[in-house]
Amino acid sequence: MRSPSPPSRLLRWSAVSCLAALLGCAAQSSSAESAAPVDPGASVRPGVNDKYFADDAATEWTKVLERERRDVIAHRDDIVAALSLRPGMAVADVGAGTGAFLEPVSAALGAEGQLYAVDIAPPFLAHLRARAEDAGLVNVTVVEGTDRSINLPPASLDLLFMCDVYHHLEYPSAYLQSLLQALRPGGRMVIVEFDKVPGKTSAGMMKHVRQDKATLLREVLAEGFVLDREIESIPFAENYMLVFRSSAPDSAP
Repeated sequence: MRSPSPPSRLLRWSAVSCLAALLGCAAQSSSAESAAPVDPGASVRPGVNDKYFADDAATEWTKVLERERRDVIAHRDDIVAALSLRPGMAVADVGAGTGAFLEPVSAALGAEGQLYAVDIAPPFLAHLRARAEDAGLVNVTVVEGTDRSINLPPASLDLLFMCDVYHHLEYPSAYLQSLLQALRPGGRMVIVEFDKVPGKTSAGMMKHVRQDKATLLREVLAEGFVLDREIESIPFAENYMLVFRSSAPDSAP
């Protein structure tokens, strides 16, 4: 793909700067709790993922995470299309859970591509392996990560994909550093996450989700990622979709 002309590039990044400025203003007006600095070595939500380690977690959570009325499942095809996947890419589905995105992402990458399905919970890992084997997804590798690391080699990925997972990062600073190291220069990280807007977001999600959009943006940028854009073409009811890069566009391929 040809690089955009200087004028179009300037317009594009002016728009991104405006988005960052708007979200920065929102962060200043958020609660004192969400605005407080995070100790990189401290857990922001101790035990947030404990329930996924139960023996029957994969069976029980498949019913919840893959129900058709769930926002990201209803818009699954749109989300995958917005990832701009190409055959041969190396992609990590971070916090792959029950594997709701395994089949469509695997198909888009082709036989020469590689999809790493990363999770930390043994029941989900076993479920992912079985699902990939049953579906004949030969380009899928299941990876056991930790709460601080994706456990993939440096500069090994073209794209990181994280869907409704960010609020489950117990150590976001350390984990984001691991993600950044795993990306190739100019590689992308796409985050789909629950919105958190008083008066709009349900009471249950307001309690469940740790951070609002401005806080997420502030935390991700603090670890060295560069904001690329927000995907606004998908009519989410309760989510948003942000695209980051591991480096500025002038150094991207």
